[in-house]
Amino acid sequence: MLTLCGHIGKKGSGITGFPFLHIAGVDGFSQASGSLPPAVGMLGLALDAAPTMLKSYLAGHGTEMMMYELVRREYARGQITGSPLYFYKHGGLEESFGSAARYDPTMKREFADYVNESIEKGRQNVPKTPAKIFFEAGGNFLRRVRHYDRLIENFLPKLDLLVTLDWRMSNTARMSDYVLPAAGWYEKDDITWGTPIAPFGHVVTRAVEPWLESKSDWAIHCLYLKKLQQRARRRGVSIFRDRSGEERRLDSIYDDFTFKGRYTEDGAETLLTDMFEMASNMGGISWEAIKDKGYARYTELGLSFVNLGNATDIEPDQTITANTWHTRDKQPWPTLTRRLQFYIDQEYFLELEEELPTHKDNPAIGGDYPLSITGGHARWSIHASWRDESHLLQLQRGEPLMFMSAADSAARGIADGEIVRAYNDVGSFQVMARVSASVRPGQVIVYHGWEPYQFRGHESHQVLMPSPLNPLQAAGGYFHLQPTMVMGEPGLNDRGTRVEVERLEA
Repeated sequence: MLTLCGHIGKKGSGITGFPFLHIAGVDGFSQASGSLPPAVGMLGLALDAAPTMLKSYLAGHGTEMMMYELVRREYARGQITGSPLYFYKHGGLEESFGSAARYDPTMKREFADYVNESIEKGRQNVPKTPAKIFFEAGGNFLRRVRHYDRLIENFLPKLDLLVTLDWRMSNTARMSDYVLPAAGWYEKDDITWGTPIAPFGHVVTRAVEPWLESKSDWAIHCLYLKKLQQRARRRGVSIFRDRSGEERRLDSIYDDFTFKGRYTEDGAETLLTDMFEMASNMGGISWEAIKDKGYARYTELGLSFVNLGNATDIEPDQTITANTWHTRDKQPWPTLTRRLQFYIDQEYFLELEEELPTHKDNPAIGGDYPLSITGGHARWSIHASWRDESHLLQLQRGEPLMFMSAADSAARGIADGEIVRAYNDVGSFQVMARVSASVRPGQVIVYHGWEPYQFRGHESHQVLMPSPLNPLQAAGGYFHLQPTMVMGEPGLNDRGTRVEVERLEA
């Protein structure tokens, strides 16, 4: 509707999928050769990318398209792996994630037919060899992944080792062989993750020393690689091949990671100082200045893959309006037709009769039951970070809740505050009912972020969500429908899962 009405790229209107902004110009720190000085290593990356950029430029591609092409090239090499397809293939979730045809009458084939074809044609990327060691840092996959219970049953037994880096005892940490204690927010110096909210970059600074044995994320990774290098040298194991077939060195891995000792486990501030010197979109502010102020306004998008999709200039004292490069400056859109594109003549879209935007009723995921379970973001936590914090739990009822309409609860003899059982063909869980006039009949809501161990029996609402993957998301092989970091790969979907709810006898 916004497109048809001409409201894209106009202040006060428009749309963007995820308005991510982050410090730009420093991505190369994770890719440049550590055997060279940082600035020289960055130049080497630019020279390596030059042929691809030139080829893309001669094909008439804009800056967005050129950057996407580079990142897609790295994704195809297997440097980044999308978790839904990985767990589908190696986590024992084929039955649930691949169950679209079971619930959706419009499906012509099984999901496996589509995804296997895409993998064989190089349109999607899944490692052929499953991991033996799983290192969880910055996530909580045994809470976040739908059907985490199946991962516990099928995936964990295949691992030799599960290690979690966290500052709290998450559900994943509880299942891990080792938990490496990460420092809290105000026990380290760091740049905050990108924000989709405001045009300001923020930093966190150390107010106190890390508690007991905890260490910053940076220090933990440095120390881990230092020990790996020591063991490699002691055993005479100098090289290994990564999943793309590239040779990498084990006997110098710490030296390369720290740029020959320039950024050691105790040198996070040196790294941050250099990052801000190289940052292209922070207005030249130094680390010393921003750590005192706490924030600085972005001055441009910079050549950062995740930033560029905003496709706009950042003007002083103005809100950000995405896509003005295309609407105002008439730059081509990064699509096959170089325009805002509705018609997609990719074979899967044609087969499933969705070459144009098409309404299809929600399939009865989970079985033929009268209620649809939906979710929403938690009010008193960021994901699961503070879901079990005792003081914040006092702002609510102190345990997981399922919101129900007055009509649905009355029809089932359920009173506010009673414990109920929600179930479908896939599984069941128990939770406290919260009767609310703001919930529409036929809907129940469980807000996200609850840890499974906060539910009775340690089973959350996600045990009954098969989350079938949509074969259209496995399409690929079409100019702007190609997998890369954060987009173009299948994602989990649980909205509209069908359930029934019953009152539990005391």
